[in-house]
Amino acid sequence: MTAPGEQTDKSCCVGCGAPFLCGAAAGLVSCWCMDKPALDVAPESAGSCYCPRCLEKRLIATARQSAPAT
Repeated sequence: MTAPGEQTDKSCCVGCGAPFLCGAAAGLVSCWCMDKPALDVAPESAGSCYCPRCLEKRLIATARQSAPAT
């Protein structure tokens, strides 16, 4: 049974398979990921998303790759 205000439209992360709430997929006005920088490469599956943990990992990896060598 769903509690009042609980979101049941869960997405599945293409990175790790974890369930999470994608605001866009759930039909909400915005999503938590819209506050994050955009990735240069989208998820492999069209219409799929990364969970907060996997997106953060990818953002960190992207930042490291694009950082100038010292």
